[in-house]
Amino acid sequence: MLAQIAQKASRSAGAKIYLREVERVIGALMASSEFWGVITLSCLPVNTVAEIIKELIAEGLVVQKDHSLELTPKGKGEAQVREISPLADGACKACAGRGLDLSAFNKLLNTFREMVQGRPKAIFEYDQGYVTPETTVARVALLAAKGDIKGKDLLIIGDDDLVSVAAALSRLPRRVAVLEIDPRLIRFIQALADSHHLEIEIYRQDVRKRLPAELCRQFDTFLTDPPETIDALELFLTRGLAALKGPCCAGYFGLTFAESSLSKWLALQQILAAKLKVAVTDIIHNFNEYVNWDYLLESVRKDLSFVQVNPLSNWYRSSMYRVETVEGSYWENLDREDLALYPD
Repeated sequence: MLAQIAQKASRSAGAKIYLREVERVIGALMASSEFWGVITLSCLPVNTVAEIIKELIAEGLVVQKDHSLELTPKGKGEAQVREISPLADGACKACAGRGLDLSAFNKLLNTFREMVQGRPKAIFEYDQGYVTPETTVARVALLAAKGDIKGKDLLIIGDDDLVSVAAALSRLPRRVAVLEIDPRLIRFIQALADSHHLEIEIYRQDVRKRLPAELCRQFDTFLTDPPETIDALELFLTRGLAALKGPCCAGYFGLTFAESSLSKWLALQQILAAKLKVAVTDIIHNFNEYVNWDYLLESVRKDLSFVQVNPLSNWYRSSMYRVETVEGSYWENLDREDLALYPD
């Protein structure tokens, strides 16, 4: 039966869905009755999970009760026969699975959390969604642990997460520069920099346009959180690489399972290795936790009522990639205004 569900879901999704993915969704449903919680636990794209649940309901294995999803006796029986167990988060409660001791950054976190309370809301126009204050400070801590921020020149490409503010507030980097297109964020970052005497260079920049010449080959580290189309991922990373000084410099970016299938993960990894010629040194699972954004339900499918439910808690996570340049790492600095960054 589950193999048939995978086939039906594949036809509806227009992409191959596998039996193992159906089993993962059932395992997630054994641990969470919330659609968004199932996505987090299953580590599958939103549309894949939606199509599988739709077919599970049609086959009588799952029932929707108000805003909740539950396995029926038939569904529980199928899980028992196939020896499917509930999926668990499994993350360390002390460090949220990041593998970092943040105790040295508690003062920074408290100050940063207070400073950013009036931040601009995430908007659909720029595909925004910002991380929790704890995540932003954890990024600074990660860069510090890797030797990529203290006494270094740091470039942030797109900064709705306000990493530039936390980094400058830490007094660790020698230089902090930001490329940002949203004028609301530019004004907010500038206001914080002025009021707290933070040295942050801010450039209004559409990432499709080439970097200003004065930013090329000037930085030790870049951090970015691009939209998750292949074109956007490659472009943002190329801009970051163009800004780095040369070998032994580092770049950081996030990638989700909610928006990116394993096929997209593989495609990106092939670009990193074969075209950009950078080494992946770290992938930290679910490092980045995002605050639920107001336009979520407007941006997802409206034909399934179990999808049109506001999340009960933060559900969107991304893994943190760290890449490092070597001799011969690729870079270019060309205008790419032909690219559409958001549709996938």
